[in-house]
Amino acid sequence: MTPMPIQADCPFCAIAAQAEHPAVMHQNEDWLCLPPLQQEAPGHTLLVSREHYASLQDAPAAIGAGLIGACQWLNRHFALALQSEGFNLLNANGDAAQQSVPHLHLHFLPRRIRDGINAWPKLPGTKNSIEPLPAKEA
Repeated sequence: MTPMPIQADCPFCAIAAQAEHPAVMHQNEDWLCLPPLQQEAPGHTLLVSREHYASLQDAPAAIGAGLIGACQWLNRHFALALQSEGFNLLNANGDAAQQSVPHLHLHFLPRRIRDGINAWPKLPGTKNSIEPLPAKEA
């Protein structure tokens, strides 16, 4: 999949276009790690794709290795800095999923046992159905 050209009105493209940005705490070939403008929890960090992809389904699978590497780095960093013991990795893809910025990004939340964060909300579920959904060609 081919990245879209840098978007002039995209805040993440503006950061990625700079050789060095003071907010970037870690980076690799495909990802930048930086705090969001509004932190929802201690250590809340954005993982932003260096190239402009509107969402996860538009990105090449190959950037997944860099994503895992960045998560491992953040996990080690926050284990030392905040004594975190785990993390949540959250992503919204598309308007229906409440994606706020149309540039691929994920939210990393360092976690501690009994930290009071509910990153896994109660969902409505379905009625006792264990039948798989029919497969359709993509």
